[in-house]
Amino acid sequence: MPGIKDVAQLAGVSASTVSYVLTGKRSISAKTTNKVMKAIDQLGYTPDARGQRLRGSRSQVIALSEPIREGMNQVQYSAYFMQAALQARKAGYDVLLLGAEDAVGDIRRVTNGNQADGVVLLDVMADDNRSAEAGSYTKPSVAIGYPHSHESCACIDIDFVALGKMAARKLDDFGHKRVVLLRGLEDNYARGAGYMLLFRASFLSNCEKLGIEVRESGKVTPDFDAEGFVRNLILGPKAPTAIVNQSQAGILNVVLDALGKARIRVPEDLSVISCGTFLQGEMIRYPVSEVPLDPGTLCRKVITVLVDAIENKRDIRGLVELTEPTYVDRGSLGPAPGDGKEIGQTL
Repeated sequence: MPGIKDVAQLAGVSASTVSYVLTGKRSISAKTTNKVMKAIDQLGYTPDARGQRLRGSRSQVIALSEPIREGMNQVQYSAYFMQAALQARKAGYDVLLLGAEDAVGDIRRVTNGNQADGVVLLDVMADDNRSAEAGSYTKPSVAIGYPHSHESCACIDIDFVALGKMAARKLDDFGHKRVVLLRGLEDNYARGAGYMLLFRASFLSNCEKLGIEVRESGKVTPDFDAEGFVRNLILGPKAPTAIVNQSQAGILNVVLDALGKARIRVPEDLSVISCGTFLQGEMIRYPVSEVPLDPGTLCRKVITVLVDAIENKRDIRGLVELTEPTYVDRGSLGPAPGDGKEIGQTL
Protein backbone atom coordinates (compact mmCIF):
# COMPACT_ATOMS: atom_id res chain seq x y z
CA MET A 1 0.00 0.00 0.00
CA PRO A 2 1.38 3.46 -0.87
CA GLY A 3 2.18 5.79 2.02
CA ILE A 4 2.51 9.49 2.56
CA LYS A 5 6.20 9.39 1.61
CA ASP A 6 5.34 7.83 -1.75
CA VAL A 7 2.86 10.64 -2.37
CA ALA A 8 5.46 13.23 -1.38
CA GLN A 9 8.07 11.70 -3.70
CA LEU A 10 5.73 11.55 -6.69
CA ALA A 11 4.49 15.13 -6.08
CA GLY A 12 8.03 16.45 -5.50
CA VAL A 13 7.20 17.89 -2.07
CA SER A 14 7.92 17.02 1.54
CA ALA A 15 5.83 14.59 3.56
CA SER A 16 4.85 17.46 5.86
CA THR A 17 3.47 19.38 2.87
CA VAL A 18 1.30 16.39 1.96
CA SER A 19 0.08 16.31 5.56
CA TYR A 20 -0.76 20.03 5.48
CA VAL A 21 -2.73 19.57 2.25
CA LEU A 22 -4.73 16.77 3.87
CA THR A 23 -5.30 18.42 7.23
CA GLY A 24 -5.67 22.02 6.10
CA LYS A 25 -3.60 23.15 9.08
CA ARG A 26 -1.47 25.42 6.91
CA SER A 27 -2.21 27.38 3.76
CA ILE A 28 -0.74 25.60 0.72
CA SER A 29 -0.75 27.08 -2.77
CA ALA A 30 -3.29 25.82 -5.30
CA LYS A 31 -0.46 24.64 -7.58
CA THR A 32 1.14 22.53 -4.85
CA THR A 33 -2.23 21.22 -3.64
CA ASN A 34 -3.10 20.10 -7.15
CA LYS A 35 0.25 18.29 -7.46
CA VAL A 36 -0.35 16.48 -4.19
CA MET A 37 -3.94 15.52 -5.07
CA LYS A 38 -2.86 14.28 -8.49
CA ALA A 39 -0.23 12.07 -6.84
CA ILE A 40 -2.83 10.76 -4.37
CA ASP A 41 -5.13 9.85 -7.27
CA GLN A 42 -2.35 8.17 -9.25
CA LEU A 43 -1.22 6.06 -6.30
CA GLY A 44 -4.69 5.37 -4.91
CA TYR A 45 -3.45 6.56 -1.52
CA THR A 46 -5.86 6.58 1.42
CA PRO A 47 -4.75 8.27 4.67
CA ASP A 48 -4.31 5.90 7.62
CA ALA A 49 -6.34 6.08 10.83
CA ARG A 50 -3.99 8.62 12.39
CA GLY A 51 -4.35 10.82 9.31
CA GLN A 52 -8.06 10.44 9.44
CA ARG A 53 -8.05 11.68 13.04
CA LEU A 54 -5.93 14.66 12.07
CA ARG A 55 -8.43 15.64 9.47
CA GLY A 56 -11.47 14.66 11.49
CA SER A 57 -12.94 18.17 11.60
CA ARG A 58 -15.59 18.83 8.99
CA SER A 59 -15.07 21.23 6.11
CA GLN A 60 -18.78 22.27 6.13
CA VAL A 61 -18.80 21.86 2.35
CA ILE A 62 -21.02 19.62 0.22
CA ALA A 63 -19.75 18.79 -3.26
CA LEU A 64 -22.23 18.81 -6.17
CA SER A 65 -21.04 16.57 -8.99
CA GLU A 66 -22.53 17.64 -12.32
CA PRO A 67 -20.18 17.12 -15.30
CA ILE A 68 -20.59 20.07 -17.66
CA ARG A 69 -21.43 19.01 -21.22
CA GLU A 70 -22.64 20.50 -24.48
CA GLY A 71 -26.39 20.63 -25.01
CA MET A 72 -27.43 20.25 -21.37
CA ASN A 73 -30.76 21.73 -20.35
CA GLN A 74 -29.37 24.71 -18.49
CA VAL A 75 -32.65 25.78 -16.90
CA GLN A 76 -33.41 22.31 -15.55
CA TYR A 77 -29.97 21.59 -14.15
CA SER A 78 -29.54 25.13 -12.82
CA ALA A 79 -32.72 24.54 -10.83
CA TYR A 80 -31.24 21.43 -9.21
CA PHE A 81 -27.97 23.21 -8.47
CA MET A 82 -29.67 26.25 -6.94
CA GLN A 83 -32.08 24.17 -4.86
CA ALA A 84 -29.27 21.94 -3.58
CA ALA A 85 -27.18 25.03 -2.73
CA LEU A 86 -30.15 26.64 -0.94
CA GLN A 87 -30.88 23.55 1.16
CA ALA A 88 -27.18 23.06 1.95
CA ARG A 89 -26.92 26.68 3.07
CA LYS A 90 -29.92 26.24 5.37
CA ALA A 91 -28.15 23.24 6.93
CA GLY A 92 -24.96 25.28 7.47
CA TYR A 93 -22.93 24.06 4.51
CA ASP A 94 -21.36 25.72 1.50
CA VAL A 95 -21.32 23.96 -1.87
CA LEU A 96 -18.52 23.09 -4.28
CA LEU A 97 -19.48 22.42 -7.91
CA LEU A 98 -17.51 19.62 -9.59
CA GLY A 99 -17.90 19.92 -13.35
CA ALA A 100 -14.85 18.15 -14.78
CA GLU A 101 -15.19 15.34 -17.33
CA ASP A 102 -13.34 12.97 -14.98
CA ALA A 103 -16.13 13.03 -12.43
CA VAL A 104 -14.96 10.05 -10.37
CA GLY A 105 -11.46 11.51 -10.09
CA ASP A 106 -12.98 14.85 -9.11
CA ILE A 107 -14.97 13.27 -6.28
CA ARG A 108 -12.04 11.21 -5.01
CA ARG A 109 -9.84 14.31 -4.99
CA VAL A 110 -12.17 16.39 -2.82
CA THR A 111 -13.22 13.57 -0.49
CA ASN A 112 -9.68 12.22 0.02
CA GLY A 113 -8.47 15.76 0.59
CA ASN A 114 -11.20 16.52 3.13
CA GLN A 115 -12.40 19.39 0.94
CA ALA A 116 -16.00 18.18 1.19
CA ASP A 117 -17.97 16.26 3.82
CA GLY A 118 -20.35 14.60 1.37
CA VAL A 119 -21.32 14.48 -2.30
CA VAL A 120 -24.54 14.95 -4.27
CA LEU A 121 -24.60 13.33 -7.72
CA LEU A 122 -26.64 15.30 -10.28
CA ASP A 123 -27.54 14.46 -13.90
CA VAL A 124 -27.32 10.73 -13.18
CA MET A 125 -27.19 8.18 -16.00
CA ALA A 126 -28.65 4.67 -15.95
CA ASP A 127 -25.07 3.34 -16.01
CA ASP A 128 -23.21 5.97 -14.01
CA ASN A 129 -19.57 5.54 -13.04
CA ARG A 130 -19.97 7.94 -10.12
CA SER A 131 -22.51 5.76 -8.32
CA ALA A 132 -20.72 2.56 -9.33
CA GLU A 133 -17.49 3.85 -7.74
CA ALA A 134 -19.14 5.36 -4.64
CA GLY A 135 -17.56 2.68 -2.46
CA SER A 136 -14.16 4.21 -3.16
CA TYR A 137 -15.11 7.64 -1.80
CA THR A 138 -14.15 8.49 1.76
CA LYS A 139 -17.37 10.49 2.32
CA PRO A 140 -21.07 9.63 1.90
CA SER A 141 -22.84 10.30 -1.39
CA VAL A 142 -26.44 10.66 -2.57
CA ALA A 143 -27.61 10.41 -6.19
CA ILE A 144 -30.61 12.32 -7.50
CA GLY A 145 -31.56 9.43 -9.72
CA TYR A 146 -31.84 5.66 -9.69
CA PRO A 147 -28.80 4.22 -11.51
CA HIS A 148 -28.34 0.49 -12.01
CA SER A 149 -25.34 0.35 -9.67
CA HIS A 150 -26.12 2.09 -6.39
CA GLU A 151 -25.06 -0.29 -3.62
CA SER A 152 -22.58 2.19 -2.11
CA CYS A 153 -24.60 5.42 -2.31
CA ALA A 154 -28.11 6.56 -1.51
CA CYS A 155 -30.65 7.23 -4.29
CA ILE A 156 -33.48 9.77 -4.07
CA ASP A 157 -35.71 10.63 -7.02
CA ILE A 158 -39.22 10.76 -8.42
CA ASP A 159 -40.56 7.28 -9.13
CA PHE A 160 -40.44 7.41 -12.94
CA VAL A 161 -41.84 3.89 -13.26
CA ALA A 162 -44.91 5.10 -11.34
CA LEU A 163 -44.93 8.25 -13.51
CA GLY A 164 -45.16 6.14 -16.68
CA LYS A 165 -48.04 4.18 -15.17
CA MET A 166 -49.81 7.39 -14.07
CA ALA A 167 -49.56 8.91 -17.56
CA ALA A 168 -50.96 5.78 -19.24
CA ARG A 169 -53.87 5.61 -16.80
CA LYS A 170 -54.68 9.32 -17.20
CA LEU A 171 -54.90 8.84 -20.96
CA ASP A 172 -57.04 5.72 -20.55
CA ASP A 173 -59.38 7.51 -18.13
CA PHE A 174 -60.01 10.16 -20.81
CA GLY A 175 -60.63 7.53 -23.50
CA HIS A 176 -57.38 7.99 -25.47
CA LYS A 177 -56.47 4.84 -27.41
CA ARG A 178 -54.05 6.27 -30.00
CA VAL A 179 -51.27 8.57 -28.80
CA VAL A 180 -47.90 9.90 -29.94
CA LEU A 181 -44.83 10.01 -27.72
CA LEU A 182 -42.76 13.11 -28.45
CA ARG A 183 -39.38 11.88 -27.28
CA GLY A 184 -36.75 13.89 -25.44
CA LEU A 185 -33.56 15.04 -27.14
CA GLU A 186 -31.79 12.11 -28.76
CA ASP A 187 -28.50 13.02 -27.08
CA ASN A 188 -30.14 12.31 -23.73
CA TYR A 189 -31.27 8.87 -24.87
CA ALA A 190 -27.86 8.12 -26.36
CA ARG A 191 -25.98 8.94 -23.16
CA GLY A 192 -28.45 6.96 -21.06
CA ALA A 193 -30.35 9.62 -19.09
CA GLY A 194 -31.85 7.35 -16.44
CA TYR A 195 -35.14 9.15 -15.74
CA MET A 196 -36.05 9.37 -19.44
CA LEU A 197 -35.38 5.67 -20.04
CA LEU A 198 -37.32 4.60 -16.94
CA PHE A 199 -40.36 6.68 -17.88
CA ARG A 200 -40.42 5.56 -21.52
CA ALA A 201 -40.16 1.85 -20.69
CA SER A 202 -42.87 2.09 -18.03
CA PHE A 203 -45.17 4.22 -20.19
CA LEU A 204 -44.96 1.90 -23.21
CA SER A 205 -45.48 -1.19 -21.05
CA ASN A 206 -48.53 0.25 -19.28
CA CYS A 207 -50.05 1.52 -22.53
CA GLU A 208 -49.74 -1.96 -24.00
CA LYS A 209 -51.58 -3.42 -20.99
CA LEU A 210 -54.37 -0.84 -21.39
CA GLY A 211 -54.71 -1.31 -25.14
CA ILE A 212 -53.35 2.13 -26.01
CA GLU A 213 -51.49 2.32 -29.33
CA VAL A 214 -48.32 4.43 -29.09
CA ARG A 215 -46.39 5.86 -32.02
CA GLU A 216 -43.08 7.55 -31.33
CA SER A 217 -41.60 10.64 -32.93
CA GLY A 218 -38.37 10.28 -34.81
CA LYS A 219 -35.11 11.40 -33.27
CA VAL A 220 -35.54 14.78 -31.62
CA THR A 221 -32.72 17.27 -32.17
CA PRO A 222 -32.49 21.02 -31.40
CA ASP A 223 -33.56 21.78 -35.00
CA PHE A 224 -36.57 19.44 -34.78
CA ASP A 225 -38.97 19.59 -37.75
CA ALA A 226 -42.20 20.31 -35.87
CA GLU A 227 -44.32 20.79 -38.99
CA GLY A 228 -43.10 17.49 -40.38
CA PHE A 229 -43.96 15.84 -37.06
CA VAL A 230 -47.52 17.23 -37.19
CA ARG A 231 -47.93 16.41 -40.88
CA ASN A 232 -46.67 12.82 -40.60
CA LEU A 233 -47.96 11.75 -37.19
CA ILE A 234 -50.94 13.96 -36.27
CA LEU A 235 -52.95 14.83 -39.38
CA GLY A 236 -55.29 12.57 -41.32
CA PRO A 237 -57.73 9.75 -40.57
CA LYS A 238 -57.13 7.53 -37.54
CA ALA A 239 -55.20 10.44 -36.06
CA PRO A 240 -53.87 10.18 -32.51
CA THR A 241 -55.91 11.92 -29.86
CA ALA A 242 -53.04 12.93 -27.56
CA ILE A 243 -49.35 13.87 -27.50
CA VAL A 244 -47.25 12.73 -24.56
CA ASN A 245 -44.24 15.00 -24.35
CA GLN A 246 -40.77 14.28 -22.96
CA SER A 247 -39.01 17.19 -24.65
CA GLN A 248 -37.98 20.53 -23.23
CA ALA A 249 -40.06 23.69 -23.67
CA GLY A 250 -38.24 24.91 -26.78
CA ILE A 251 -39.23 21.78 -28.72
CA LEU A 252 -42.78 21.67 -27.35
CA ASN A 253 -43.29 25.36 -28.22
CA VAL A 254 -42.60 24.80 -31.93
CA VAL A 255 -44.83 21.69 -31.95
CA LEU A 256 -47.70 23.67 -30.41
CA ASP A 257 -47.05 26.46 -32.93
CA ALA A 258 -47.34 23.90 -35.74
CA LEU A 259 -50.58 22.54 -34.26
CA GLY A 260 -52.00 26.07 -34.27
CA LYS A 261 -50.94 26.57 -37.87
CA ALA A 262 -52.77 23.36 -38.78
CA ARG A 263 -55.86 24.64 -36.91
CA ILE A 264 -55.72 21.83 -34.35
CA ARG A 265 -57.24 22.89 -31.05
CA VAL A 266 -55.86 21.78 -27.68
CA PRO A 267 -57.52 19.94 -25.99
CA GLU A 268 -60.71 19.86 -28.12
CA ASP A 269 -59.03 18.12 -31.08
CA LEU A 270 -55.84 16.87 -29.48
CA SER A 271 -54.73 16.58 -25.85
CA VAL A 272 -51.20 17.29 -24.66
CA ILE A 273 -49.55 16.05 -21.46
CA SER A 274 -45.90 16.59 -20.56
CA CYS A 275 -44.08 14.05 -18.37
CA GLY A 276 -40.80 14.31 -16.48
CA THR A 277 -40.24 17.89 -17.63
CA PHE A 278 -39.71 21.25 -15.92
CA LEU A 279 -41.95 23.55 -17.97
CA GLN A 280 -42.63 25.93 -15.09
CA GLY A 281 -38.96 26.92 -15.10
CA GLU A 282 -38.66 27.15 -18.88
CA MET A 283 -40.21 29.59 -21.33
CA ILE A 284 -43.25 27.55 -22.34
CA ARG A 285 -45.69 29.73 -24.29
CA TYR A 286 -48.82 27.64 -23.69
CA PRO A 287 -50.44 26.14 -20.57
CA VAL A 288 -49.64 22.40 -20.68
CA SER A 289 -50.76 19.80 -18.16
CA GLU A 290 -47.71 18.13 -16.69
CA VAL A 291 -46.29 15.50 -14.36
CA PRO A 292 -43.23 17.61 -13.59
CA LEU A 293 -39.79 17.25 -12.11
CA ASP A 294 -39.59 18.69 -8.61
CA PRO A 295 -36.07 20.02 -7.85
CA GLY A 296 -37.14 21.74 -4.62
CA THR A 297 -38.64 18.69 -2.91
CA LEU A 298 -35.93 16.32 -4.10
CA CYS A 299 -33.03 18.55 -3.07
CA ARG A 300 -34.56 19.10 0.35
CA LYS A 301 -34.74 15.34 0.90
CA VAL A 302 -31.24 14.77 -0.50
CA ILE A 303 -29.56 17.34 1.73
CA THR A 304 -31.47 16.11 4.79
CA VAL A 305 -30.29 12.52 4.21
CA LEU A 306 -26.72 13.56 3.42
CA VAL A 307 -26.37 15.85 6.44
CA ASP A 308 -27.72 13.06 8.66
CA ALA A 309 -25.01 10.76 7.28
CA ILE A 310 -22.32 13.41 7.80
CA GLU A 311 -23.25 14.55 11.29
CA ASN A 312 -24.76 11.40 12.79
CA LYS A 313 -22.64 8.82 10.97
CA ARG A 314 -25.73 7.19 9.49
CA ASP A 315 -24.91 4.48 6.95
CA ILE A 316 -26.90 5.46 3.85
CA ARG A 317 -25.31 2.99 1.42
CA GLY A 318 -28.00 1.30 -0.65
CA LEU A 319 -30.78 3.57 0.61
CA VAL A 320 -33.49 4.20 -2.02
CA GLU A 321 -36.31 6.75 -1.59
CA LEU A 322 -38.62 7.28 -4.57
CA THR A 323 -41.23 10.05 -4.44
CA GLU A 324 -44.70 9.61 -5.92
CA PRO A 325 -45.21 11.83 -9.00
CA THR A 326 -47.74 14.66 -8.94
CA TYR A 327 -50.06 15.65 -11.78
CA VAL A 328 -50.55 19.37 -12.47
CA ASP A 329 -53.70 20.14 -14.50
CA ARG A 330 -53.29 23.18 -16.75
CA GLY A 331 -56.19 22.34 -19.07
CA SER A 332 -54.45 20.67 -22.02
CA LEU A 333 -55.56 17.10 -21.26
CA GLY A 334 -59.20 16.35 -22.00
CA PRO A 335 -61.53 13.63 -23.34
CA ALA A 336 -60.59 11.97 -26.62
CA PRO A 337 -62.63 13.24 -29.61
CA GLY A 338 -64.87 10.88 -31.57
CA ASP A 339 -63.17 7.86 -33.15
CA GLY A 340 -61.95 8.36 -36.69
CA LYS A 341 -62.39 12.11 -36.64
CA GLU A 342 -60.05 13.83 -39.09
CA ILE A 343 -58.56 16.96 -37.63
CA GLY A 344 -56.73 20.04 -38.83
CA GLN A 345 -55.58 20.93 -42.31
CA THR A 346 -52.55 19.97 -44.37
CA LEU A 347 -49.35 21.87 -43.66
